[in-house]
Amino acid sequence: MICLSRFQRLALLAASTTVITGGVLLPGSAFAAPAPQNATVAAAGVTAAPQWAKTTDTPSGISVQLPGKAEVEKSVEDGVHSRVYAVPTDYGAIAFAVEEVPGTDPDTPWDLKRTLKANVDAYNKDSKSAKNRIRSTDVRQSTTADGARELHADLVADDGTTGHVRFVDHGQYLVTVITLSVGGQEDLMDEDHQRVLDSVVVPDKDAGQAGRTPESTEAPRSV
Repeated sequence: MICLSRFQRLALLAASTTVITGGVLLPGSAFAAPAPQNATVAAAGVTAAPQWAKTTDTPSGISVQLPGKAEVEKSVEDGVHSRVYAVPTDYGAIAFAVEEVPGTDPDTPWDLKRTLKANVDAYNKDSKSAKNRIRSTDVRQSTTADGARELHADLVADDGTTGHVRFVDHGQYLVTVITLSVGGQEDLMDEDHQRVLDSVVVPDKDAGQAGRTPESTEAPRSV
């Protein structure tokens, strides 16, 4: 099985939306979903409003609202259990992911900067052109109202691909929201990204936060 970064998975899914405008679907991934259900009306120049629906990661109970029925991919790599839920959109794709490392102390912080770099590096590893290589910009860290550490970054490539990613350290779980645009409509992508972020519900959200600081002496976890 070929291991793909979350960014690569989302890019493959986003590529499937180009089918509605005569583009070419990238091959080689079971995660690449079929064209959106509104492909017919989109091809006719009419964009159907997405049907937002609740998506729940059953093991953690963490849920979000996504603009359609999500495709899910589960994987285990280097001890990290990953579940990625993604939906194609008219502009590209949007995804929500939950990671965990069973058996580790939930007070050990996730290494958010390293996780971002690892995903960008993995995405760019097999790029056939410099124009396809993404880079992270405007990287910033903050803390949520619930006390969770988070890192946000914008994504951009010279081929016109743009996106956003946010990693949120919820102790036992690392929650990620990614949006990617390969077909413009960046304002809509921005709105969708924020809507998903605002919809995240984490049960027992205080778990793993007590006594935890970014300067923890424990070796940080990363994806």
